[in-house]
This record gives sequence, structure tokens and C-alpha cells, in this order.
Amino acid sequence: MKSRKKKWMLLYVLCGSTFFASLNQNIYSPIIPLIRDSFDVSLHLVNASIGLFIFVIAVLQIVYGAIIDFYNQRTVILIGLWIAFLASIVCAFTSDFSTFLLFRVLQAIGVAAIPLIAVNMIGAAFSGKEQGSGMATYQILLSLAPAVAPVIGGFIGQWFGYRGVFSFLSIISAILLVILFIVFPKEQKKMRNKLSIKAIANHYKGVLTGPIAPSIFLLTFLIFFIYFDIAVLLPVLLTDGYHFTLNIVGLLYLPLTVSMIGGSVLFKYTQSRISLAKLFEMVGFIMSLLIFLFSILHHHSIIGLCLVLFGYGITMGIVPPLFSTLISQQFKENRGSALGLFNFVRYGGMVLGSMLPAMSFHSMHVGIVFFILGMFLLIASMIGGCCIRKMQDVSTISQNQLKV
Repeated sequence: MKSRKKKWMLLYVLCGSTFFASLNQNIYSPIIPLIRDSFDVSLHLVNASIGLFIFVIAVLQIVYGAIIDFYNQRTVILIGLWIAFLASIVCAFTSDFSTFLLFRVLQAIGVAAIPLIAVNMIGAAFSGKEQGSGMATYQILLSLAPAVAPVIGGFIGQWFGYRGVFSFLSIISAILLVILFIVFPKEQKKMRNKLSIKAIANHYKGVLTGPIAPSIFLLTFLIFFIYFDIAVLLPVLLTDGYHFTLNIVGLLYLPLTVSMIGGSVLFKYTQSRISLAKLFEMVGFIMSLLIFLFSILHHHSIIGLCLVLFGYGITMGIVPPLFSTLISQQFKENRGSALGLFNFVRYGGMVLGSMLPAMSFHSMHVGIVFFILGMFLLIASMIGGCCIRKMQDVSTISQNQLKV
């Protein structure tokens, strides 16, 4: 019983740490004009710092994924928080934008490992239905950060300036550093090989040749690619097509963002009643149907558009904990690498998806683009569902043979 309480306490501490990692990224948005004016630089440079922060986190998912399979996760997360703590202090007190940008990158390096280690520890500490529930709890808190962080950033920035925002981040990182030092379990990780480029390549080769990884990664890329297509297209669609003002446009993002939290809550309570393979197929089919509906309704019905966005947000909330649970169950020895690659593919879909409207929507009708994307999504989900069913059938046969 004591061990079970320790596991759940660690879960909530890790979820809080992941919230902090996302806070570092999302607290920045409302203070962009403040950063521009304080350092007397162009808005282009400030916006570039946002993209650089996300890019660093995306690339490091692959690096950290291999590292935590070879080295002690406790050491990695504590070092990461130290880096984030020191970088936040420098960002708070420097008056030079080049120095600020350099330590903002170091801040990204420090926090990049936190979400990956958190989800990897959940996969290792829990099993069965508890694992799915833990993944859902993790995703719920992670989804809250983009909604809460801009409010916190705006409030602190208004009263204490950008120095107050980064001082706040340094204080939170110091508190988490102490808490994780106390509660994070000490590991005795046996080194199988020395960490090298060749070892990392072989590690990821083992992930990509697994029975379910390619189909999950393909579907992950498509889902987040489409999500960011919609997110980037939406303000243009609502202002040009429906002639809404910007304050109304902001409100119409709510069906998409709030429902994602609802989707994670839904997964938490359905994963114990529906097999993951069946849930995977259902989510893929529903998402494809919603994209088909978006391709038809996006320019004809604001009510239909809101309902589609709400539905897609629900399914988007289910995807990360569902896919993370499937990956954790499939990969034991190289779980960190598999989850790191999963995160990298997610970020890749976000980045490339945000570029599609600018590149293709001027030359192709929006409805046609999303109908094609819906077809790709449907095919990928059907292939993935077959792979997962085969994997679970093989696992069932193996368990029955062991019992005999």
C-alpha cells in the first residue's frame, strides 16, 4: 500500500514538473510586446526566439530519449532543472538580447527532458489499467498549461515586467529541484553499451522495426499535422469568411482547446472498459469523419464548424495518452527512445502543419485539401488498427502458452 502511495505521489510530482516545462514555453506569448520594447528589438527577432525554443525541444526529444535508456533518469532531470534555474535567472536580469536569447535556448535544453522522463516513468512504474489512467492524468495537466500559462504570464508581466516572469520561473524550478531530489527514486541502471552515435542509431532502429511503431508514428504525424493546419487556418477563415472580430475569433478557439482536456478525462475512464486496439480504431475513424465534415462545413455553417472543432478536440485529447500507453506496453528496454521519437514526430507534425496553409491553400481549395488529409488519416488508422490487433493477438497466445 505504501509503495502504491509513493507511485501516485511521484506521478503527481512528475505531472507538476511537466506543467512547469510547458509553462516555460506558453508563459512567453503575452509578454512578446514587452520583450520587444524592453530590449528594443524587432518583433521578428522575438518571434524567432519562440520558434527556436520549440525547435530545440523537438530535436532534444531524440537525444534525451536515448540518454534516459542508457543513463540514470534522476540525474538527467535534476541536471535539467539546474540548467533551467540558472538560465531563468540570467534571462531575468540581462539587458542584452543576444544573452537573453542564448539563455532562453539553455532554458529549453533544461526543460526538454522533463515531459519525456515523466511519461517514461509512468510507463515503467504502472502497468495495465493503472498505466492508462496515469498517462491520462499526465496529459490532463499538460493540456492545462497552454490555457493557464498565458494568464499567469500576462498578470506577472503587467505588474513586474519580463524580469518578474523569469524570476517566477526560476523560483518554481528551484522548488521542483528540491522536491524531485527528495521523491524521485534512485535507479541502478545497467549500461549495456557505451552511449555513442552508433548505439543511438541501433537503438532507434530497434524502435522503428517494431510491429506497431511505424503505423503509430505515421498516424501521430498526420493527426498533429492536421491539428495545426486547422489552428493556423482558423483565424483567417473566421475573419475573411465569417467576418468576425478578433475577440470573437479568440473565443472560437475554446471548443478546440477545452475539449482536449475533456478528451484526456474521457480516456482516463474508458481505457479500463474498452481495449486499446478498439479505442485506437474508433479514434482514427471518428477523426477521419470529422475532417471530412470540416472539409464540407468549414465555409457554410459556423455551428457545424464549432461542433466539428469540439469533436476533434475530444479525440485530440485521447490520442497522446492512448498512443503513449501503447508504446509503453510494446517497448520495455528502449521505452525512452520510443517515447522520445513519438514526441519528436508530434512536434514535426505541428511545425510542418503550420506551414501548409501558407503553401497550398492559395492554390488548392481548402475543402479538397482536408478531404485528402481525411483519406490519408482513415487509411493510416486502419493500417495501425490491424497492426495493434496482431500484436495483441500474439501477446495473448504467448501468455496462454506460458500458462500451459
